[in-house]
Amino acid sequence: MAERLQDVPLDMRRFIDTPVAKGFGAGYRTGLMAGAAIGAVMGLILVALGASGTAGVALGTLVVLVNGAVLTARYRSHASTPLAVNLNHPFMGDEPMGPARVLVRMSDGSWVDPGSHRVRIAKDELMGGLSLIQDTDEYPVIGHFHKAADKTPLIARHLALINQAIALRDAVNEVPDPIDEAREREALDSGLLARSWLEDEEGIEVESPLVSFFRQKE
Repeated sequence: MAERLQDVPLDMRRFIDTPVAKGFGAGYRTGLMAGAAIGAVMGLILVALGASGTAGVALGTLVVLVNGAVLTARYRSHASTPLAVNLNHPFMGDEPMGPARVLVRMSDGSWVDPGSHRVRIAKDELMGGLSLIQDTDEYPVIGHFHKAADKTPLIARHLALINQAIALRDAVNEVPDPIDEAREREALDSGLLARSWLEDEEGIEVESPLVSFFRQKE
């Protein structure tokens, strides 16, 4: 297994603290305000139709609470992304001044370098849950990644972000692309190079850093 660090080094930032993730926070706040406005309007409409003020307040409060719960769960899913990058990584937004670096958090809270290949998950028959492995023909194990028995939408999202971070790291470090077989497997798993990882986030118009990076190189 890879060498483990107990905490993120001082020159690195967790994904949620990177500039590219700021759109999540802005979208979260905007969504909360929109939910509050919709709840108030729905409550007033209910009162205008003849319901009591108490019923109107109850409906408005329910709308606000449900909307807040959904948005908070979504925001926490991004905040929990087990990924950190250094200041030279494109997720930080500045022109790199040196080699880019990526770390991934394992299930025990330690941080490891994922290595020189993209990653995927496999069931851990010994410990249960899922292990993070390098996407090569040998599938070397990086470490125990998650206690879930199967891949969930949240885990799939985390893997897409991790693999995008690795792709951008390699672009900065001018590392050649992986072999064709690995690229084909990656396309099947996440469609990483075919679409923005933000395409399913309504109300957040942020271009994929992967697209932006290579567009600057043209």
